[in-house]
Amino acid sequence: MAKPKSKTVNYRRCKGDDPGGGSDAPFNLQAFYKEAKGKNPRPWIRKLGADGGRVQFLSHAVVKKGCECGTLVLYEEGRLIPLIDAEHDGTTWEGQIEPQDTKGKKRKFQEQALFFAIKENHIAVIQTRELSVKDLEDFFVWFIQSKAELADVWIFTLENLPSKKAMQKLRDHTIKAITIGKQVFSTVRTPIEGKKDGKRKRYTTTIKSDPLIFSFLRGLVKNDAILEELESSSDPGNIYVELEIRYRSRSEKDAQKVMQTVAATLGGQPDLSPRIHLDGKSKIEGDELTIAGEVQVQCPGGNVSADDAMTRLADWLTAAIKDGKVWS
Repeated sequence: MAKPKSKTVNYRRCKGDDPGGGSDAPFNLQAFYKEAKGKNPRPWIRKLGADGGRVQFLSHAVVKKGCECGTLVLYEEGRLIPLIDAEHDGTTWEGQIEPQDTKGKKRKFQEQALFFAIKENHIAVIQTRELSVKDLEDFFVWFIQSKAELADVWIFTLENLPSKKAMQKLRDHTIKAITIGKQVFSTVRTPIEGKKDGKRKRYTTTIKSDPLIFSFLRGLVKNDAILEELESSSDPGNIYVELEIRYRSRSEKDAQKVMQTVAATLGGQPDLSPRIHLDGKSKIEGDELTIAGEVQVQCPGGNVSADDAMTRLADWLTAAIKDGKVWS
């Protein structure tokens, strides 16, 4: 048997707000999710975009250790697997094939899979490059409120929390500054509607600016020509900006509130590199601004075992709650 692979578990807390104040009980994500499953017949499929070409599919939904566990899969309708080989004379052979099972039936080509476990308002997630916690949050909102028509008075989000280590560092300290660092631009590939090269979709590549960083630059740099020059750079991905916000907290309670806000909005995002600078030259940064862990998951044939991943998540989450790793 192949060795299990290490996977990062990200923790989030579901926060529910009732702006009208008409709800009789506090928000409970697990209860609403369970009710939505009973109200919505399978398959649980959410189509994305105007053409519905990309699809989110809740492929597994099981209960483990009292946790509601699931697998959210992403795939694209009609996607073909590219094939390549070399002929005897050294020339290249290329082709495409639709995914088929062992009986020759056409199936969907799974792109990415996200695994989650829910215990009341505690959530543990193994995310991927294509499916993030934000995607899971959007799916829950659609599944519970739009599909099942439940919890219509609630606004709920999956919030990132700072670690206990960060909370302890903050004791008897005030905040001096907050810094954020990030690439200004990234490249985005978008399918061209109605355009195909053979059976494969054609894509256009555009340069996308990060709204947070770019809006700061626009306020700082009054000359738009400078920003246009940056945007037209031959390699915009090399442009990195670091912001520093000078801030002096007045009390430990005030500092805790600011840190929790920074963690909720910026934490758990390695590409942002957020840091909180305290008096005495100490810092709260990186992994300290989120709650995470590692689990070993079986990956037969190189593919993650969904059942094992959900089992490990349920184990990790129940232990984290019991041990007080996830604070109230």
